[in-house]
Amino acid sequence: MTGKLAETLTQQGSQVVVITLLQFLNPEVSLPKAVKRVVIEDYSEADLQQQLKAIASKYGSVAAMIYLHPQLPNQEQEHKMLKQVFFLAKYLKPTLERASQQGSSCFITVAHLDGELGTSGNGKSAVIGGLLGLTKALRWEWSSVFCRAIDLASDLDTSTSVKHILAELHDPNRLIAEVGYSSKGRTTLVC
Repeated sequence: MTGKLAETLTQQGSQVVVITLLQFLNPEVSLPKAVKRVVIEDYSEADLQQQLKAIASKYGSVAAMIYLHPQLPNQEQEHKMLKQVFFLAKYLKPTLERASQQGSSCFITVAHLDGELGTSGNGKSAVIGGLLGLTKALRWEWSSVFCRAIDLASDLDTSTSVKHILAELHDPNRLIAEVGYSSKGRTTLVC
């Protein structure tokens, strides 16, 4: 899905940089030539901060962050990834807030729980719930930054998944914090 989303965003005029942790690098994922990939080898907080500074220096300030949570084989790896997303949020906060003052910015997370925000009873991981929770919390803390959590059912094909991500990216209703997509359609929660 990473390659297709990057390709579509590039075609729409965005400059896309894909950040990948070396441990989770999938060599089968091909990216369009216009898309740059930054591979982070060290998982320390300091290294991530340095890499983000290098990206900003080389490609410009980050205005949008779309995190695609990979389907991982165990909870230990999911915990590592979630920790990195927390660090990304921490170090991207000033950049995203500045970008929101100059136009718009976003922090979007995409996971594969059940496509129904955990309401189907077929959820896979409590860690993914933490990812959704982080995004919802950031929505309150970063009022100027568009934050949304997206839960895609695992059985959705790549083109459909990308279509849903783009629809949410451009959704004018900023009051919605989380959205799920499954074969049943779009799911939101009402409190």
